[in-house]
Amino acid sequence: CGGQCGADQAMSESTWTPIGKNLMSAVVALSNNALPATATDIKAHVQRIQQVMRAVMKDKTHFGTIPGTPKPSLWKPGAEVLCATFHISASYRVEDLSDSDCIRYRVTCIGTHQGTSVVLGEGMGECSTNEEKYKWRKAYNREYDAADDSRRRLKFGWDKEKRQEYEVKQVRTEPADLANTVLKMACKRGQVAMTLNVTAASDCFTQDL
Repeated sequence: CGGQCGADQAMSESTWTPIGKNLMSAVVALSNNALPATATDIKAHVQRIQQVMRAVMKDKTHFGTIPGTPKPSLWKPGAEVLCATFHISASYRVEDLSDSDCIRYRVTCIGTHQGTSVVLGEGMGECSTNEEKYKWRKAYNREYDAADDSRRRLKFGWDKEKRQEYEVKQVRTEPADLANTVLKMACKRGQVAMTLNVTAASDCFTQDL
């Protein structure tokens, strides 16, 4: 991740205030069956997320808003910023659910407090080559004609500028070519889900994946 991770770490070290420290201490205490976080702790936690969102995160880099949705969606760079802010380390448990014609992974992302090694929560993500954006690709005429009927299709769409329907010849992708892509996507989805769960940031963000 290069300079971005370094910047996130520097941000975490330089801006780690008593507010964030006290809140995470309260979360760790709760994990150890101590008294729950107080209303003041929770309010400070939400304010901390909002401060980070305004001061550090950038629209279309760390988060983005889908037209018609009420809240911005948290993206992986934003999840990394929040994890750095609250000293959360992410680790992964991967389930390979692939078959002969599909690469499919289910990933559980575990969030662990870096200072105490207390597990704070988990999030799950899944991805497969059977998803629409991975299953098909554009084909040339000869390639399309040579493909078996079960491995090709015509994809129809609507050109808004020309105001007319169009069609695209497509063939099935080779699942093995996308194995690394879908594994990374499953990890990303799991990390975002874990971050929302552990930081209780769902009132500020949703998940767009």
